[in-house]
Amino acid sequence: MEPLRLGFLIYLRHMPGHDLECARRIRTGNADKPPKAIAQDIRACCGHSALKAHRLARGWTIEKAVESFHEMCAREGLGARGLTVRSWIEWESEHLPSADYQDLLCRLFLTSPVQLGFVRSYAPSDESARPPLSRRALITEVARESLTHASEAQLSDISAITLEHLEDEIRRLASEYVYGDPLPLFHRMLHLRGEVFRLLDTRVRPGQAAQLMLLAGQVCGLLANASLDLGDQAAATSQAKAAWTYAAVIDHQALRAWVRGLQAMIAYWSGSADVAVRLAQDGQRYAPSRSAFARLASIEALACAAMGAEVEAVRAIGGAWDHKGDYDEIHDGVGGEFRFDLAKHSYLAAGAHVHLRHADAAITYADQAVSLYRTGPPHLRAYGNEAIAYSDLTLGHLLKGDLEAATAVVTNVLGLPEHQHIDGLAQRLQGVRRWVSAEPRFRGCSYARALAERIEDFHALGSRGELAR
Repeated sequence: MEPLRLGFLIYLRHMPGHDLECARRIRTGNADKPPKAIAQDIRACCGHSALKAHRLARGWTIEKAVESFHEMCAREGLGARGLTVRSWIEWESEHLPSADYQDLLCRLFLTSPVQLGFVRSYAPSDESARPPLSRRALITEVARESLTHASEAQLSDISAITLEHLEDEIRRLASEYVYGDPLPLFHRMLHLRGEVFRLLDTRVRPGQAAQLMLLAGQVCGLLANASLDLGDQAAATSQAKAAWTYAAVIDHQALRAWVRGLQAMIAYWSGSADVAVRLAQDGQRYAPSRSAFARLASIEALACAAMGAEVEAVRAIGGAWDHKGDYDEIHDGVGGEFRFDLAKHSYLAAGAHVHLRHADAAITYADQAVSLYRTGPPHLRAYGNEAIAYSDLTLGHLLKGDLEAATAVVTNVLGLPEHQHIDGLAQRLQGVRRWVSAEPRFRGCSYARALAERIEDFHALGSRGELAR
């Protein structure tokens, strides 16, 4: 701890007569008085804010006050509130609560907004009842108030080691998510989010608060991805909104661009291709790097193709890598699930061409995606993207009427373990099944019927796995 800060704390601790012990003495010596009167005595003697004086008159710590507040809300059927210790500290530092919280605090302390210092009374009796202060007493009181406020406004320092640990854990989770089981990783993400939220609830320095909000945005983004893969699109949407909020608060362009792409993919898999197009296009204005822009353009192409907008989809695919900007800390720095490369671009482009019924282009891009994933480093082998690319390769062959090639390709997907049966893959394979069942040239074909049944068995197995979770 810095010598200046340490000396300041020691000075506060030994201020004569106006520490927490002083409030305790007043409370003990006036046990026959109502808390409201004790609060007035504490405030007059110690110069605390009205809210703090009322808390000390009851002998509550801030934690106990927050607990009592929530107990009152539950007991009186007032509905749950999100009050935290951090908010209470800010209120005692003269930051006014909202009107709703002011009313609830008056209920808690059984007093009025005037007594809690939320509003001012202009009744003549208020001023006449208080004897005028001498010049020296006035100066002393004002100085004491300044020092009290400063002591309560002190900011906590989070160690660099703690922040590095959190950043490393984000990288590990993002990397493992590419090839790991979503559910166990979801629990680890939840634990990490709890650590970040706990630190955000303390009064940290602005620079550290921004770092924590960046981490909060990233972990909420990963939770959104996991929620989507586990089949809960509503939860994914909520998590993505939270991630966007953190990105917007700290004005982080790279995180904004990544989250917009995530939101666009959630909209696409939810069947709202038009919304996905708007989100992907909006995200491009935040893209600070070539990889960030390429990701958004590729997602835009996929969503445009789903709407049948062929010209726009082909243009977006062709111009995906035209953006300038070499590096950003999300797409290029964190890596893993945040990373965007040629393999992901090819997988998205294949999906776009399947929507457009461009058989040859779909086969070319899907083949490229599969090849890049299979021959690349194991830690970059995104099994979900690879499996969907195989599904699109299957559809490409079906578009050309090659049932034998399609059956050979889809076998690479049907043998995946249950924990890898992500929701997007299930949707894509159901598209394959519907295509085979509806295509006139395959009608009555036992080979086609067997393929549809295998896909249905795969889907049923995934559904049982989901129930087991």
